[in-house]
Amino acid sequence: MATQRVLNRTLALAIGGILMSACARDVSQEEMAKATEGYIVADTSKLFVVDCLLPGQVRKLGSQMTYLSARRPIRTTAADCEVRGGEYVAYDRANYASALNIWLPKAQEGDAAAQLYVGEIFEKGLGTPADYKAAAQWYEKAANQGNSQAQLNLGHLYEKGLGVTEDKETALRWYRKSAGLEDAGIQFAPAVNAQAIANSEELATLRSEVAESRREAEQLREQLQSTRQQTLDQQESLRKAQDELEALRNKLQQQKSTTPGGSSDIESLEKQLREKESQLKDQQAKLGSLTQSLSQERQRMKRELEAARQQSPSAKAVESKTNDIENKLNEKIETYQKQSAELTGWLTSQDKLDRNQIDLRKQALQQQAKEIAALKEKLQQQSSNVVASGNGPNIELLEPAVTVTRGIPSIQFGLGESSKRIVGKIDAATGLSRLLLNDKAIKVDANGRFETDVSLKGDETLVRIVATDKRNQSSDLSLRLLASGNAAEEVFPSSNSSEIKRSGDIQFGKFYAIIIGNNEYGAYPSLKTPIADAKSLELLLRERYGFKTKLLINANRHTIMSAFNELNQKLTEQDNLLVYYAGHGEIDKKSQTAYWLPVDSETGNSANWISSQSITEFLSIMPAKHIMVVADSCYSGALTGSAVAKLPEGMDDAKRERWLKAMNSRKARTVLTSGGVKPVMDQGGGDHSVFANAFLKVLRGNKRIIEDYDIFRDVANQVRASAARGGFEQMPQYAPLQHAGHEGSPFFFVPEV
Repeated sequence: MATQRVLNRTLALAIGGILMSACARDVSQEEMAKATEGYIVADTSKLFVVDCLLPGQVRKLGSQMTYLSARRPIRTTAADCEVRGGEYVAYDRANYASALNIWLPKAQEGDAAAQLYVGEIFEKGLGTPADYKAAAQWYEKAANQGNSQAQLNLGHLYEKGLGVTEDKETALRWYRKSAGLEDAGIQFAPAVNAQAIANSEELATLRSEVAESRREAEQLREQLQSTRQQTLDQQESLRKAQDELEALRNKLQQQKSTTPGGSSDIESLEKQLREKESQLKDQQAKLGSLTQSLSQERQRMKRELEAARQQSPSAKAVESKTNDIENKLNEKIETYQKQSAELTGWLTSQDKLDRNQIDLRKQALQQQAKEIAALKEKLQQQSSNVVASGNGPNIELLEPAVTVTRGIPSIQFGLGESSKRIVGKIDAATGLSRLLLNDKAIKVDANGRFETDVSLKGDETLVRIVATDKRNQSSDLSLRLLASGNAAEEVFPSSNSSEIKRSGDIQFGKFYAIIIGNNEYGAYPSLKTPIADAKSLELLLRERYGFKTKLLINANRHTIMSAFNELNQKLTEQDNLLVYYAGHGEIDKKSQTAYWLPVDSETGNSANWISSQSITEFLSIMPAKHIMVVADSCYSGALTGSAVAKLPEGMDDAKRERWLKAMNSRKARTVLTSGGVKPVMDQGGGDHSVFANAFLKVLRGNKRIIEDYDIFRDVANQVRASAARGGFEQMPQYAPLQHAGHEGSPFFFVPEV
């Protein structure tokens, strides 16, 4: 009887195991692709990372006994968890309890990876206050088993004094273990020192140059506008003279057909015709000279003062549109001059005139004159600072100066200031009903001008101006008032980019890149440079560094997450991935979480925003060896730069190769941002942002295997200096990504021979 019960139990287990194995079987890459294929925007959440509890596996013991193994925790996408029959809590509703439920049993059994994840759960908090002491205890359990990520996380807690006594030496010891340099016989050196070298004298010089640059830029702009107006006036005068000459020539021909030759009337008309031809040639020459002067002044501004004009906070928030209009206007003027000169040549020629040719040219010039007048009017109508969104009155901010940033336009104020005066102008064609600043009514004079003082609160004060006309149509303008900091005083030693060294027999694997450039937004102001930044970087990485690239232009949330999922299925443990984002960003002030804003983002609604936390979690499950995020926007959730191993100075070739091999065997998860979690400039580098211009310049000039922290140092110095010349503070940041699988290695850029 007992034997029968055992057989029945065994049979039940076997049948149950077979049924469960239908869900728990290994799934091919093709099946995973099909499982995530064709998601609509609403299903994009299936592409985010979750803690998944897979069913147990049916295993066989001997020739007759089968049994069901324990359920297995993994981190994967929700889509992958579903297709493998797993259990999970939606990524945006997961919390401390649901995450621990997945990982704690395995961690208590002594599994190092599970102990790492439990430590991360305690460190993150996930809806509860972070418990750093418990995090340190679990990290130490995993670290003592040789888990590199736990060693690095534990080092971070010692460096910051979180849950343990602050101890820099202990932190470096754990960083050294994580990097695996002890076995290579190489000393660990932090990539970025905690305290950067300050260079007050250089900063003072830069600041003293700012005022002079602005004055000179303003003088040149006024001179350019004056020359352009003289050119337009001369152009109109020339057009009248051409008409008069043609009318006089027609009158002379009529007189000759009705009056005998040699009459005094004909002689008088011929004399007038010669004088008018001479005057016309003089006027044409004068227009040519003015057009040439206009072209020269444009080149001078571009050559000497482009950076000052574009980077200055006095630049317009609609600067990009204004520049486009100015360029089109100047090009139209030059084209008009060339075609007008040809017409003058025809009219003053002694050869027989082609009436059809002259009429067509006159029509073309008349059309160009209309286009020039329209562009001039459009240029004059452009607001002098920032413009509002909405269908209501136009809101023009006159003072103070605003810097165009990737996010809400920003105004910086100095230390010690308690308030800032806001001066603007309202243009309401149907009449103004009310004007509110942060929900408080403000007065507007008869000319539509308003002035008010805004109290400054801490490091950042948000301002929202709403104007409503008598048709009940509204427009609003949002601004950030930011306190100036000391970031611009940081100076880093530059890398030695002239050194040319190869990697010997080291195989770095394949290099991939996702490059995102977002200009056109539905609910946010359009940006000028991200697409140009993305296209230039894509070409550079593909042609010079051998990357396999995926370029996303004006991408929505679904497109971005689908691209991540596609690469997640393609990458191997030997590959490398660079993620580049240029576009709007936002910061959640309560959680300090940074967000990238796809083009379908809505203001005040984070449903289509992509958090840096979500990106970091996705990178943590990617099999790639080295991953780097470059964000010309904001990004949060990083460790410190001292958690990355630096190539020590003066290392001989043999040790250098050992160092490269050691780093090539460790994971890298690093991030380089254009300005930490503060707003960053959208322009300042010609056709690129000030950050993208510096990043591209460093990569173009590089001739060796270069580490990401060396790129950071050179880029940071250039961005800091360029922003300071414009009176704006912007300082790039570099660090490993926290909880993304970093093991101490930098990201390498390897130029093709």
